[in-house]
Amino acid sequence: MAAPLLSAGELAYCGWMNQQPAPVSEKQPLVILATPRLILRAAAEADISTLHNLIFGDSDVMRFAFSGAPMATDAAEDFIRRFFTFGGSLTGMAVLTEKPAGEIIGFAGLSPCDALGADDFEIGFVLARRVWGKGIATEIGKAQLALGFEQLNCGRLLGLVDPQNAPSIHALEKLGMRYLTTIADPRRGSRRVYVIEAEEWRQRRAE
Repeated sequence: MAAPLLSAGELAYCGWMNQQPAPVSEKQPLVILATPRLILRAAAEADISTLHNLIFGDSDVMRFAFSGAPMATDAAEDFIRRFFTFGGSLTGMAVLTEKPAGEIIGFAGLSPCDALGADDFEIGFVLARRVWGKGIATEIGKAQLALGFEQLNCGRLLGLVDPQNAPSIHALEKLGMRYLTTIADPRRGSRRVYVIEAEEWRQRRAE
């Protein structure tokens, strides 16, 4: 079985651990972006158990994400409530679904990140096992870059990845992101930092 195309982001490293639980909205979840096959939307209460079953409780999926181990149900619920967007924000982790039925297949999103000592955003994606190897990471990655550069006016975007996570590294390189440096986090070990500048992205789109 192929390794998962996991999140380029390490949320706790990027200063998220002091955030408070987000209020849960009862409205229809905000659609953040859409691609030919995918919809990225804000989270809803009903998503929590599904995300745990598909992602946070799966040891294979969590191998390269966060602490590298599956989360217990309570820990996963707390994490989702703290770090996912349940409201109207275009940034933060959000629920990734597949058209046409809207079935949840993972999560993704643009997250604040100070890995390089600046107020950057990083792209991230964590996918359920059943969609590995289908080009989903590249598709959602391209859409996140467009969101960051076109709507959020970012000067650059980052991607953080475990050095052993070859599929995610391949996905970031396919998106045009280049390796910049390796950082060390005492809780998660080594993380390779990839970057793409806004002008680099525009040039690639023009080609």
